[in-house]
Amino acid sequence: MPTSPSRPQPLSPAGTQPDRAYASLAVLIVDDDPCFCGLTTRMFTALGVGHVQVLHSGQEALTLVASATRPFDLIVCDLDMPDMDGIETLRHMATIAKGAAFVVVSAAEQQILRTVAELAKARGMRLLGSLSKPLGMVALGDILNRLTASEQTTRRPFQRVQADRQRLEQALDRNEIIPWFQPKVSLQDGTLKGVEALVRWQHPQLGVLTPGAFLDSLEGSGLADRFAEHMLRHALEQAGTWARQGLPIGVAVNLSVGELDRLDLPELVLDLIGQNGLRASQVTLEVTESGLMTDITTPFDVISRLAMKGVRLSIDDFGTGYSTIQQLVRLPFTEFKVDMSFVRGAQENDRVRIVLDSTIAMARKLSLSVVGEGIENRDNWMMLKTMGCDLAQGFFIGKPMPGGELENWSLDWARRFATLSHEQEVSP
Repeated sequence: MPTSPSRPQPLSPAGTQPDRAYASLAVLIVDDDPCFCGLTTRMFTALGVGHVQVLHSGQEALTLVASATRPFDLIVCDLDMPDMDGIETLRHMATIAKGAAFVVVSAAEQQILRTVAELAKARGMRLLGSLSKPLGMVALGDILNRLTASEQTTRRPFQRVQADRQRLEQALDRNEIIPWFQPKVSLQDGTLKGVEALVRWQHPQLGVLTPGAFLDSLEGSGLADRFAEHMLRHALEQAGTWARQGLPIGVAVNLSVGELDRLDLPELVLDLIGQNGLRASQVTLEVTESGLMTDITTPFDVISRLAMKGVRLSIDDFGTGYSTIQQLVRLPFTEFKVDMSFVRGAQENDRVRIVLDSTIAMARKLSLSVVGEGIENRDNWMMLKTMGCDLAQGFFIGKPMPGGELENWSLDWARRFATLSHEQEVSP
């Protein structure tokens, strides 16, 4: 029968105080090792968790979770258990514990933990970590921080705008839908090399809306071609303004696969380049890699003509599609952007790091520029710089912003980069 341990005395390492934010949490530990369960329970209790339940088999855990009147916030599951192992337990948990977050623990080698973690994510489970035994207080504290942060995010309702075609056309006509710009800088010397245009809706009642709130509605309303032209026009106009102000940087604009079916796209892009006094090499068109798989003839025609005129072409989200190398061989791309999942994953997974390092090395041999996306901290920056990546983009450098704010950002970035360079010089 399931058992609930009596509340032990708090374990209090130096500097560790119970956090009242965790008092309402309910945690389930599923592990056949009583010593591990006892120690982990004491650590959770010391950190301030209000309710910790322990079960020693996967089947017991499934029975309890399926019948529990109060759902568990966090389930810690061992992999190597008799009768029903942790992988099978997690498979069933994916369907009956949808509101819970999970942590996978094991004494198995790291690659097994990583594989199981990927499996859990593929099943749509909210996985907060995959940890090697024995666990430490710091690791569990980090898990609880992630749990409470994710709870706040998932409980916050996501606001989608219900807008029909007429309202969306109105938003385009009024220039409520406009590009904001995220900087891309050199990893070697920190100089601003360009920006990526990212759409925002400056809604008169709801404020600034990100693409997730309205982009599906816009593209589903039959306005995809008009929207793409709208973004190209406004982004290149802003680039022309910067050039006249003495800042001749590049600008990248995202295109859907559907836009590559427009045989008039090269004429449209070149006309806008001429109208705004830009060079073709200042414009980069980013195409999501996975989207290049469905067509050949028309996109190849369009891409080849753009490349012939000097427009730069980039594969976005490189590494997330299925025929990456084939596209690099077939098409005249000048750049690819490493997806942020690779950048983040390389910090924790040696195999991902090796793949990322090899990919950047391959790009250098192909004379391609590489942009690292999703740079969130100094460690991301240093890793990519060491690997020889060319450009960096992400919140560590700068968030998307209106075009008029780029000058103030550049002054702030110059100060931050000077500090970063100094830290690199004094680091052993």
